[in-house]
Amino acid sequence: MRRIGLLMFAAASLAACSQETTSPSTVDDSLLDAGAYGTALTEVGGYDAEIYESRVANGLPEEIRLSDDQKAEIKALVKAFQESTKADRKALGEIIRRARSASKGGQSAEHVKAIMDEGAEIRARLAAAEAKLKSDIHAILTQEQRDWIASHSPKRCDTAKFPALTDAQKADIHALEAAFAAAHKADIEAVKAAFEAARAAGRASKSKEEVAKFLESVRPAIERLATARAKLRNDIIAVLTAEQRASGCLPLG
Repeated sequence: MRRIGLLMFAAASLAACSQETTSPSTVDDSLLDAGAYGTALTEVGGYDAEIYESRVANGLPEEIRLSDDQKAEIKALVKAFQESTKADRKALGEIIRRARSASKGGQSAEHVKAIMDEGAEIRARLAAAEAKLKSDIHAILTQEQRDWIASHSPKRCDTAKFPALTDAQKADIHALEAAFAAAHKADIEAVKAAFEAARAAGRASKSKEEVAKFLESVRPAIERLATARAKLRNDIIAVLTAEQRASGCLPLG
């Protein structure tokens, strides 16, 4: 009886091992698109071309805000990027949808990886294009602006653990950015005019006291805008999922 019992135990153990070996590997399909379209902008808290455009426009403090010329140049770069990468982004999106469907259908990790590998060249092109866009945008910025972005970008961003923003999230973030610009338009314009006047006074060799008067006149507006920018960033963070926030890839600001 003891021998039979041992044989039964051995058979059960072998059956369990067999089941573990042949069961398909699981895939975290929420991360299939992590970094798929490029990581250069996510690393600086911009996520994609249009969001980075608005983050740079609304995130910079008043003394180094983008000029109208800078905004126009950046908008042109983003538009060209969107047009030139449209086909690749669409093709990669379809590959990711197929891979996600295969994962949800219980296919093995190897099968899902094989599908994702079909987009390897596309991913490389998109990553290079996004990195170039970031470089081209930064070439338009002043050194002060670049330094501010470097010091206010996420410090511990793991792009491999940041699921790509959904279309709904992108729409929510765009709406928040647009609402900020509209709600604070008067303060933004008043502060802009004051800084322009202060710079003109400085170029005209006016005293520090005379220059300071221009900025002092809009101090309440500057403080309101600083508070509003902080709130805007927190509102954008609230749009992210817990998983996205845990990656450390928080918005620029």
